[in-house]
Amino acid sequence: MHQIDFYILHSISRHEKDYLACQLVDKAWHQGYRIYIQTESLMAAQRLDVMLWTLKDDSFLPHDIFPDVSSIAPIQIGYTEQICQGMNVLINMTSTVPSFFEQFQRIVEIIDDTSLAREAGRKRYRFFKEKGMRLKTHDIKR
Repeated sequence: MHQIDFYILHSISRHEKDYLACQLVDKAWHQGYRIYIQTESLMAAQRLDVMLWTLKDDSFLPHDIFPDVSSIAPIQIGYTEQICQGMNVLINMTSTVPSFFEQFQRIVEIIDDTSLAREAGRKRYRFFKEKGMRLKTHDIKR
Protein backbone atom coordinates (compact mmCIF):
# COMPACT_ATOMS: atom_id res chain seq x y z
CA MET A 1 0.00 0.00 0.00
CA HIS A 2 1.26 3.45 -0.88
CA GLN A 3 1.81 6.07 1.80
CA ILE A 4 0.79 9.64 1.04
CA ASP A 5 2.14 12.42 3.27
CA PHE A 6 0.39 15.79 3.10
CA TYR A 7 2.47 18.67 4.44
CA ILE A 8 0.20 21.61 5.24
CA LEU A 9 2.50 24.63 5.02
CA HIS A 10 1.23 27.75 6.78
CA SER A 11 2.89 30.10 4.31
CA ILE A 12 2.05 31.51 0.90
CA SER A 13 5.69 31.97 -0.03
CA ARG A 14 6.82 29.97 -3.07
CA HIS A 15 10.33 30.07 -1.61
CA GLU A 16 9.11 28.43 1.63
CA LYS A 17 7.32 25.69 -0.32
CA ASP A 18 10.42 25.03 -2.45
CA TYR A 19 12.64 25.07 0.64
CA LEU A 20 10.43 22.53 2.42
CA ALA A 21 10.55 20.30 -0.66
CA CYS A 22 14.35 20.48 -0.66
CA GLN A 23 14.48 19.63 3.05
CA LEU A 24 12.26 16.59 2.43
CA VAL A 25 14.47 15.55 -0.50
CA ASP A 26 17.54 15.79 1.74
CA LYS A 27 15.91 13.66 4.42
CA ALA A 28 14.60 11.01 1.99
CA TRP A 29 17.89 10.76 0.10
CA HIS A 30 19.82 10.24 3.32
CA GLN A 31 17.37 7.42 4.15
CA GLY A 32 18.32 5.71 0.88
CA TYR A 33 15.36 6.66 -1.30
CA ARG A 34 15.46 7.69 -4.94
CA ILE A 35 13.34 10.82 -5.34
CA TYR A 36 11.40 12.31 -8.21
CA ILE A 37 10.10 15.88 -7.88
CA GLN A 38 7.24 16.75 -10.23
CA THR A 39 6.99 20.47 -11.01
CA GLU A 40 4.64 22.59 -13.12
CA SER A 41 7.24 23.88 -15.57
CA LEU A 42 10.86 23.92 -16.67
CA MET A 43 11.27 27.24 -14.83
CA ALA A 44 10.04 25.66 -11.57
CA ALA A 45 12.37 22.69 -12.12
CA GLN A 46 15.31 25.06 -12.66
CA ARG A 47 14.42 26.99 -9.51
CA LEU A 48 14.51 23.76 -7.45
CA ASP A 49 17.72 22.73 -9.19
CA VAL A 50 19.44 25.90 -7.95
CA MET A 51 18.01 25.51 -4.46
CA LEU A 52 19.19 21.89 -4.20
CA TRP A 53 22.72 22.99 -5.13
CA THR A 54 22.76 25.58 -2.36
CA LEU A 55 20.65 23.91 0.35
CA LYS A 56 23.59 23.13 2.63
CA ASP A 57 27.15 24.34 2.55
CA ASP A 58 28.55 21.05 3.82
CA SER A 59 26.68 18.49 1.69
CA PHE A 60 25.69 17.65 -1.85
CA LEU A 61 22.40 16.28 -3.15
CA PRO A 62 23.05 14.47 -6.47
CA HIS A 63 20.30 15.56 -8.84
CA ASP A 64 19.42 16.42 -12.42
CA ILE A 65 16.52 17.85 -14.35
CA PHE A 66 14.60 15.03 -16.05
CA PRO A 67 14.43 13.93 -18.82
CA ASP A 68 18.19 13.63 -19.10
CA VAL A 69 18.41 10.06 -20.33
CA SER A 70 22.11 9.83 -19.53
CA SER A 71 21.64 10.76 -15.86
CA ILE A 72 21.76 8.18 -13.09
CA ALA A 73 21.32 10.73 -10.29
CA PRO A 74 19.11 9.43 -7.46
CA ILE A 75 17.20 12.73 -7.38
CA GLN A 76 15.38 13.87 -10.51
CA ILE A 77 13.33 17.03 -11.08
CA GLY A 78 10.73 16.76 -13.82
CA TYR A 79 8.13 18.96 -15.43
CA THR A 80 6.50 16.72 -18.06
CA GLU A 81 4.24 13.66 -17.97
CA GLN A 82 7.18 11.50 -19.05
CA ILE A 83 7.77 8.68 -16.57
CA CYS A 84 11.04 8.56 -14.63
CA GLN A 85 11.71 4.90 -13.82
CA GLY A 86 13.36 3.53 -10.70
CA MET A 87 12.26 6.16 -8.18
CA ASN A 88 10.71 5.37 -4.76
CA VAL A 89 9.41 8.77 -3.62
CA LEU A 90 7.37 11.32 -5.54
CA ILE A 91 7.33 14.90 -4.28
CA ASN A 92 4.44 16.48 -6.11
CA MET A 93 4.78 20.25 -6.50
CA THR A 94 1.80 20.51 -8.86
CA SER A 95 -1.89 21.05 -8.22
CA THR A 96 -2.95 17.71 -9.72
CA VAL A 97 -2.12 14.03 -9.24
CA PRO A 98 0.47 12.97 -11.84
CA SER A 99 -0.76 10.15 -14.06
CA PHE A 100 2.23 7.98 -13.12
CA PHE A 101 1.77 8.26 -9.31
CA GLU A 102 1.22 4.51 -8.79
CA GLN A 103 4.84 3.61 -9.50
CA PHE A 104 5.98 5.25 -6.23
CA GLN A 105 6.03 3.74 -2.72
CA ARG A 106 5.62 7.11 -1.08
CA ILE A 107 4.11 10.37 -2.26
CA VAL A 108 4.62 13.78 -0.71
CA GLU A 109 2.10 16.56 -1.27
CA ILE A 110 2.97 20.08 -0.08
CA ILE A 111 -0.05 22.34 0.34
CA ASP A 112 0.61 26.05 0.82
CA ASP A 113 -1.75 28.46 2.54
CA THR A 114 -3.79 29.82 -0.36
CA SER A 115 -7.43 29.03 -1.03
CA LEU A 116 -6.66 27.56 -4.47
CA ALA A 117 -3.88 25.34 -3.12
CA ARG A 118 -6.03 24.16 -0.20
CA GLU A 119 -8.93 23.27 -2.50
CA ALA A 120 -6.65 21.42 -4.94
CA GLY A 121 -5.05 19.64 -1.97
CA ARG A 122 -8.44 18.55 -0.67
CA LYS A 123 -9.26 17.06 -4.09
CA ARG A 124 -5.98 15.13 -4.11
CA TYR A 125 -6.59 13.98 -0.53
CA ARG A 126 -10.05 12.65 -1.46
CA PHE A 127 -8.63 10.99 -4.59
CA PHE A 128 -6.00 9.10 -2.60
CA LYS A 129 -8.47 8.23 0.16
CA GLU A 130 -10.87 6.74 -2.39
CA LYS A 131 -7.98 4.62 -3.69
CA GLY A 132 -7.54 3.22 -0.18
CA MET A 133 -4.07 4.64 0.34
CA ARG A 134 -2.53 5.34 3.73
CA LEU A 135 -2.75 9.08 4.39
CA LYS A 136 -0.88 11.15 6.92
CA THR A 137 -0.89 14.92 7.47
CA HIS A 138 1.86 17.11 8.88
CA ASP A 139 1.19 20.67 10.05
CA ILE A 140 4.16 22.90 9.18
CA LYS A 141 4.37 26.38 10.71
CA ARG A 142 7.22 28.65 9.69
